[in-house]
Parts: sequence; structure tokens; C-alpha cells
Amino acid sequence: MTTLLCLPGKGWSEIHVPPHSLSIGVDSGADYALDFGIECSLIIGDLDSVNRMRHPNAEFIELPSQEKNDLQKALGFCLDRGWTNITIIGMRGGRPDMEIANIAAVMTADSALQIQMIHSDMLAFRVNQKNPIDIVAPIGTEVSIFTNAPTKVQTSGLEWEINGDLEPGTRGLSNITKEASFTIKSESHILVFVGINQPSNGTQAA
Repeated sequence: MTTLLCLPGKGWSEIHVPPHSLSIGVDSGADYALDFGIECSLIIGDLDSVNRMRHPNAEFIELPSQEKNDLQKALGFCLDRGWTNITIIGMRGGRPDMEIANIAAVMTADSALQIQMIHSDMLAFRVNQKNPIDIVAPIGTEVSIFTNAPTKVQTSGLEWEINGDLEPGTRGLSNITKEASFTIKSESHILVFVGINQPSNGTQAA
């Protein structure tokens, strides 16, 4: 079961929405989703910006705490219900601090969650010990790897392999694939960005 989390970011018109079993609007992300033909059955957050009148069939779940942003609340909600295969749309295009907060929410979410983010120009995967990636992609596909804490990373199929310690910084920026598929494993959370429209097939192993 894939759960689609819809955020109020930009680039929706340039994104191919993948098959999913359940769509959840993250506050006004439900309005953006509806504009592109996705009717969210659940709408989660502090609900201070969604237009409730546009969603007569949705269930509204108000989580008013201001100690977490709406994406972090939605990820926790999914975890509690065992919905661990998560795809996120609308991460970018708003205020810069909101974008950073969304990245922080992804990086601090429980390791059991398998998280993929779709941007207009790249796919992004949250990789950890439980969720490595094994992706088939054309040779020359751009791949970037980032961590916010020291960890150990193992890659294969990239031009500049990383096999060992990876520190926060830009070492993992703008790598490319040199084989028809590549794998990335990490002991703790990292973000892996893959050039959009380039991978022919992607899987994230549980």
C-alpha cells in the first residue's frame, strides 16, 4: 500500500503522480491536489489554510500542536496506522524555512517509514539501514547524496563510489551512474536525489 502525502508546494503540473492506494492532504496541500484531479480522503494538520468547502467527502483530522509542522504530524499519523510506504508531492516552492522544515521532518521520521519524494526535476529517497535503494537508470543519470550526521554509506554503480564514512557536507553532490543500475545503503538516514525522467525503474528495498 502506497500512501500519497500532498503538500502545498509548486511544480504539480510537471509531476507524474504514481499509483497509490490512499491520498492524504497535508492541510492546504489537499487544495493543490484537487486542482490536479486528486481527491484526498483524509486531510491532516492544524487545518488553518485548507478550504474545507472544497472537500465535502474528506475526513478532517485536526492536529493543532505547534511543536511539529504539518508534514511531521502526517508522517507520525501514517506510522501509527502502519502505512509505511510513503510518497510525498509538493515539498518545494514555498517559504525557504518551510522547505527546510519539511526536509527535517523527513530526516527525523521513524526508520520504519519508506519515504520517496517527487519533485519536478528530481526524485528523492530517504535511505537508511532498513530501506536501501536499488535503481535501474540510464548511464549518466545524476545522483546526489546528503547526510545531516556522520554515517557509513556503501554505493555501487556510481562514477565516484562511497564506501565508508560520509560526513555532512557536499562530498556526495553531483555524482553520476556508470552502470545500468546502482545501489545505495546507509547505516542511518541520508537523502538521495536522482535526476528526474532519467531512471527507467526505481525500487526501494524494505
